[in-house]
Amino acid sequence: MFQDYGVIFDVDGVLVDTGPFHFESWLKMAKEIGKKFTKKFFYLTFGQQSVPITRKLVGSKVEQHLVEKWAGLKEQYYREMVRDKLEPLPGVLNLVNDLKDKKFKLAIGSSGPPENVELVVTTLNLTFDVIITAAEVEKSKPEPDVFLIAAEKLKLDPKNCIVIEDAPVGIEAAKRAGMSVIALRTTHCNVDLLAADLIVSDLRSVNVDDIIRLLNIHLE
Repeated sequence: MFQDYGVIFDVDGVLVDTGPFHFESWLKMAKEIGKKFTKKFFYLTFGQQSVPITRKLVGSKVEQHLVEKWAGLKEQYYREMVRDKLEPLPGVLNLVNDLKDKKFKLAIGSSGPPENVELVVTTLNLTFDVIITAAEVEKSKPEPDVFLIAAEKLKLDPKNCIVIEDAPVGIEAAKRAGMSVIALRTTHCNVDLLAADLIVSDLRSVNVDDIIRLLNIHLE
């Protein structure tokens, strides 16, 4: 019915509330390398890829191989912390299933490494038509690449896609891709999410009719 339209989900803060685990794993890694990691820095960078975040944390003079090594260490700590604690955020499973019933194409567009995304998708027993992670994207959010690549893989026009995000950098990326955005207040307050087309507390407040309206689909 709606196979010409797509919904692209971010992962962290959208499918699962992993923010506290990401913060703790950053804190652990930063302490090991003698760097201070603050809540403010965390919120400013949440939603970006771990390598660029690590670069911002350690500065421009550190060699790239060390930046990549430390970013990988952070993600290893995160997966160890979160492995047995992943639960879907409210409304996720119902919305995904309802969209599938209506034949929407579904994708993931995440700044996380593929191992993190696979862990979430497998644990929640979800399937998507396309999964785009940091491994497929050279320029991370707020660049629009992750969402444009997802639309291309779905074989859809970007304007026929809607993104579900929780981070300002993700909202900016979606808007720059020419897509509508639903923002969740999982990790940020309303004032940080004002660029979104719809702001909700969780996905229990979103149904297929909302998606149809935001995509400006005219039913016969």
